[in-house]
Amino acid sequence: MDGFPAAFDALPDPVVTVDTDGVVRGGNARVESVLGHARDDVVGMAVGELFFDPDGGDAGDELRRYVADPEHRSMSVGLDLCARRADGSALPVALGFAPFDRDGETRLLVTVVDDSAERRAETDLHRRTQTLEALHEATQDLLKTTDREVAAEAAVEYVEEVLGHPIAAIWLYDADRDLLEPISWTARADEVVGDHPTYTAEGRSISWAVFESGQPEYVSDTRADPDQYNADSPIRSELVLPLGRYGVINVGATEPEGFSDADLAVARLWAATVTMVFVRIERERQLRTREAEIARERDRLEEFASLVSHDLRNPLNVAAGNLDLLRERLEAGQEDVTELDVIGRSLDRMQELVEDMLALARQGTEIDDTEVLSLSALAEECWDGVDTESAELVVRGDVAVRADRSRLRQALENLFANSVEHGSTSSRAEPDDSVVHGGDDVAVAVGSLDDGEGFYVEDDGPGIPVEQREEVFEPGVSTDPDGTGFGLSIVAEVAEAHGWTVEIAESESGGARFEFRGVAVEPDGASEE
Repeated sequence: MDGFPAAFDALPDPVVTVDTDGVVRGGNARVESVLGHARDDVVGMAVGELFFDPDGGDAGDELRRYVADPEHRSMSVGLDLCARRADGSALPVALGFAPFDRDGETRLLVTVVDDSAERRAETDLHRRTQTLEALHEATQDLLKTTDREVAAEAAVEYVEEVLGHPIAAIWLYDADRDLLEPISWTARADEVVGDHPTYTAEGRSISWAVFESGQPEYVSDTRADPDQYNADSPIRSELVLPLGRYGVINVGATEPEGFSDADLAVARLWAATVTMVFVRIERERQLRTREAEIARERDRLEEFASLVSHDLRNPLNVAAGNLDLLRERLEAGQEDVTELDVIGRSLDRMQELVEDMLALARQGTEIDDTEVLSLSALAEECWDGVDTESAELVVRGDVAVRADRSRLRQALENLFANSVEHGSTSSRAEPDDSVVHGGDDVAVAVGSLDDGEGFYVEDDGPGIPVEQREEVFEPGVSTDPDGTGFGLSIVAEVAEAHGWTVEIAESESGGARFEFRGVAVEPDGASEE
């Protein structure tokens, strides 16, 4: 062993001397306190045995060159290697070199500086940088999701894969049941915890307390926390983070003090990101709902415009036809101008329709005011408001029903107009029927159902094919190429607004029969008309 100056023992760092063959010839007292080797034990060791490159890189070759060709190299241009401690562990070190002569031979004084703290800081910085980069990428992926549960699954996967915590789960708040429900969890959480509980305000739990307060909580030892939900849980430390009004995310460990300050900071940042994603998903859902409502409203308004034009056509035709008759009579000098009454009734009906349609546009299809009506009387009134040409109306008895007068009239007028437009003579009414209006064309009959559950309107026209009976109630569907397809749609809407059902059957003569059921039929003599 080279004689080692006593002054070197006072240095704060280990120092060894190495000859040009790469053999350690001596060391100071700090060799034992820092590296764990006795001073005598390092003598004779190869320098490559005492210092090594853990990555197997070029640093080992550089060390051999420094030894073979000694020259002064400061710590700033020295080597970053690892020293092999006596227990076999590796200590990150930085080496500085200073050559000197000893008995005519060149020696190399190697100063060893413990670099572990700085290396750890660099490693931590690198890891945090990678974590933040991964956080950014995960956030971009999470922002593409449109479903809360899918987002929750992705958020839990991130905690396991990027943050390195395999025990994690998310609870989402169920407002209807006022509880936190487990939605997504890692496989390791399933193994360790088993069935994940729900949390409520009544039960004692850290998760509910965090959800209510909105403040994250780190429990370094769950056994010492009085609010622990399960005192026998294998989870010994737990990080519970709020997700706004949406729920909480729990990250656990099976040992106490399972999280570093860096873990806590990144986990909180991730929880804030997940909360932001939930907010965006909710807003997009509200936007889609609103867009759907606007689309429905637009369709309803378009249908409303079609209904207005369709329903106004009948009284307009009646008024126009009678106006022509009146003009001919006046030109002929006749004083009988009864057509004025018909025109007046048609114009009054048009005004009623306009008012009803405006009310419908503002209020939808709801029925507000009802009254007890004589079906036969209302049918006769409706017949006069339709251009029935030479058709006839047959009233088979009477029935009192509770309904909205204007809406029921709207349905009857459309049924009458439909029968006249599509019908043709195929049979005549029974001899005992009361023919209110007669002619040589189609006959339309109104009466109560045999079971007393409603009423019917039927004709003796060609009828409606069985395969078309469902679709003819759809707006715009008509068996007549020249028809508008809104008449029977209006009938269906009126029935639905009253809470009735309307079905198409076949009359005894083979024509169309519309049966209204679920009608509030009043006792005989109850009609207000």
